[in-house]
Order: sequence, then C-alpha cells, then structure tokens
Amino acid sequence: MGSDDLTLRDLLHRAAEHYPGREAVADARFRYTYQELLAAVRRMAKLLHTRGVRQGDRMVLLMPPSTSHVIAFFGAVELGAIPCSLHVRESDDTLAKLVERLAPRVLVYDGFYTEKAALLRERVPLVTAGILAVTEQTPDDAVTATRDAVVPTELAEHELDFEPMPVAVDDTAVIALSSGTTSLPKGMMHTHRTLVASARNGAHYMDVTERTCAISPFATAFIGWYNMYLPFLFGAAKIVFVAQWEPRRVLQAIQDEQVTVSFLVPTMWRMLLQQPLAEFELGSLQCVGFAGEPMDPTTLARIRQTFCPAMINTYGTTETGSWGGCTVLLPDDFEHGRGEGSVGRAADGVEVRIVAPDGTVGDVLPAGEEGEVVISGPSVARQIWEQPDLARKVFVGRWWRSRDLGLLDADGYLYLRGRIDDMIISGGINVQPGEVEDVIRAHPAVAECVVIGLPSEQWGQQITAYVIPKADVTADELAAHVDDSALSKYKKPREYRFVDDIPRGNTGKVARRLLREQVLGD
Repeated sequence: MGSDDLTLRDLLHRAAEHYPGREAVADARFRYTYQELLAAVRRMAKLLHTRGVRQGDRMVLLMPPSTSHVIAFFGAVELGAIPCSLHVRESDDTLAKLVERLAPRVLVYDGFYTEKAALLRERVPLVTAGILAVTEQTPDDAVTATRDAVVPTELAEHELDFEPMPVAVDDTAVIALSSGTTSLPKGMMHTHRTLVASARNGAHYMDVTERTCAISPFATAFIGWYNMYLPFLFGAAKIVFVAQWEPRRVLQAIQDEQVTVSFLVPTMWRMLLQQPLAEFELGSLQCVGFAGEPMDPTTLARIRQTFCPAMINTYGTTETGSWGGCTVLLPDDFEHGRGEGSVGRAADGVEVRIVAPDGTVGDVLPAGEEGEVVISGPSVARQIWEQPDLARKVFVGRWWRSRDLGLLDADGYLYLRGRIDDMIISGGINVQPGEVEDVIRAHPAVAECVVIGLPSEQWGQQITAYVIPKADVTADELAAHVDDSALSKYKKPREYRFVDDIPRGNTGKVARRLLREQVLGD
C-alpha cells in the first residue's frame, strides 16, 4: 500500500505493527507504546460503538492536548466516525451553537470541563452520551462524581469484537475548526487523503526518524495540533503533550523527555525567551520552527542562537491542512539569508499564486506585485461543514483564497503583507500593522505589541500601539525608538497605550480584531 492510499486509521495500525514497543505518546500522567496505544484506541472504539456511534457520525471532544485525547480521537477514526475537537476557551453560547451545527452523537470531555460539558448536553439534546476522559488536569472529585464512562481507566471493560466498517481515502476524516475570534468557528472537512498528505510532507520537512521526539502544547482544536502530531505518527516517532501552556513546564519537558523538535507560534517563543533558560538543559533540540503569525527579526535571531540554529517557518492554515498546502522556509534558507523576511517557497506538491484581490484565481499578478495569496496542494480542504455556500467562496476549484496580502519574488519566495481586513488606512494611505509591530518589539523593554487603527476625525484611522512592557519605558522613549528606525513617518503610531494583557484567539495568537472591538466597545 502506497502512502497515497493510506488513511489515518492505517497510520496507527502500521506504526503498531512495525514498531509495537516504540514509545508513541506521553504526557504528565500517562504514556503508551504504539502497541498499547492501538489497543486502547480499539477499546475506545468499542465503547463509542456501545454509545451509538457509527460510521459518519460526529463525535466532539472538549479536551486539552493529552494522550487521552489521542485515544478518544482515534477511537472515532477506528469506527469511521468523524471527530471534531472543540475550542475549550470559547463561550458557552458559541460552543452550544457549534455543537448544534455539528449534531454529534457523543461528547468526550475532560473532567476539568464537567460543568461546561453538562451545559452543552442540556442545551443540545442531539448529544445522547458523554464520556469523561482523564488527563493531568482532571480533578479527582470529577471522576468519582460522574455517571459517565471514564477513560482510560474503564477501557479494559471493552473489547473490540467486530471489524469496523472500511474507510476510503476520500471519506471525511475529521472536522477541523477555524480559529476565528468573532464569529462561529467554521468546520473544515478534511479527508484521510488531505491529512495523510500533510503528515507525509511534515515528516519529510522535520526529518522525522525513529529517534525523533516532538513536543506539542497546541490546543487540540488548533490546526497546529494536527501539524505537530500526524507527521510524527506517520514516522512512528514519539510526541509529548503538555495540557496547559506554561513556559517553565514546556522547558522542563524538553529537558526531561530529550525533545528534538519544537514548533511554536512566535508569541510562545517570546514567552520562553523571558524564562531563566540557564536552568534547563535544552541541547537535545535539533529542529525548531514557528508558524501562525509573523516573527520579528530580533526574536528570530535569539531563538536560533539560544535554542537551535536549525529553523523552519511555515505558512498554512486550517483550510489548507498546512504541510501539504503551505510555504516552507528551511534551515538552509535561514543559514544563508535567503528569503529574509519571507515565509518561504511552496512545499512539495504545492502551488502558490498572487492574484488581484477583487479578481478571480486566474488573475495572476507578476513577481514583485502585491495581491491576495491563493494556494493549491494535496492537503487543501474542499468543503465546510453545513456551509457549502461559504465553501464556494473560499475554495475555488482546487484553490483556496486566503484574504492575506503578499507577493512572490522572482525566486518564488512568498512575502506576507498582512490581512486584507487588518489594513489601516490613515490619511488615505494603507498601512499594514505587522511591520510597525516589528519595530516596536525590537525595543528591549517591550514584551509584546499590537498595532490597530482607531477612528480619527483628522486621519480617518489613527495608528495606535498597545504595548505590554517587560521593563520601565515611556511613550516618549518608544516614539524616539521608532523615530530612529527606518519606518516611514506616516506609519508611526500616534499614540502608545500600555496594558497588562492583549486578547488572543484560540490558537494563542494576538487578536487585532478582538482588541479593536474591545476598545471601541469601551
């Protein structure tokens, strides 16, 4: 069987057959070899079957990254059911509306979210069963109080005594949720084919071998979870899950588990760099990377110097499945300064175009001209759950329309210029906030910064910087720092506001739109 014919179910069975004793997944509470993981998954499949789950049914999960999440997730895959991991930080109203749209048979929830799970089951009668899953954050009293089945502790009572229905590579494998902060998350329908294509490319680019050990603190609903788990399952390697993002715990896990690969969003890297790194032994790292948002040059240099010089950057999304629908900037590019400021070139089997923002996917612009980024590749989704009208706008034939502004240079390197919707129009001139943020973050007293446009009678929109300081600094000092930079005068903030926190989306990225709404709502 070639890799083009594999399903997600096949990936786990193949790893367990060829490497039964190899450690597969670990967290602070449990760890499993591939043989043990498959056995637990098959027992989970039987449990789900007793709760009425059949091929094509949806199952939703309200869980942190953990081994129990993997067991529950692949238990659904084993049956040919469709798992969908929920954003645990969404409001109750948003989750209830989303679950109603998904119409799942079963809700698998961490005992930490018992109250939220009960509310969802009350508001969405379509959910006919609940299963409590234990992780490192599950309170003991949640386990003793529940009437639901508890996994993994009760899995021994369930033996898979039938052959699950066959699944095809073009069947819907999962529903992966978009990470929007203001509207109901959209359910991207990924097939076995798209996800295995992403896994295969990811394993190639991260050089996954039997000695590889990765770490993932990514929320389970975030496409980053798929991108940091499936390539290592494809290569039968090991991955360590961290249930909650705590910088010191991540550093400790890198040391204790001898982690070789770490992929994070830039915000996470900046938080790690603020820790006392000398207290940890981090020499096991062989590959580090980032995705999800732009990286400022100062942070980039510090990561390569402090953690590991072998750096990868990718640009992809929930819609594209990422590794098979992305651009990649490789360690050799960083080493030789190629494509500096770029997010790389099209990955294997991927095509990238720049088109006129208000035109069609065929309105291709020449190299060096700025327009909308569109992507085609083997892991790009084609449909959105219960929203075919929206899918027709987002997916045009084999192309995905990003709403991101960018340009391709003569060598095929992609340079992003921000979101079309994030554009600030000040004094009639377009300003992308990202380059302004990069300059401000370069000040040694700045921990984080977000730039937005606020209403102004004089300018239309006033460029305003929200800054989280890590040392004493004044607005005048930041203004002087920006004045000394190469930033054009019309792009400089007209106001600096100091804050303790900045709103973030479900992926951990800063959320400009949410910040703007909060400010204008005050």
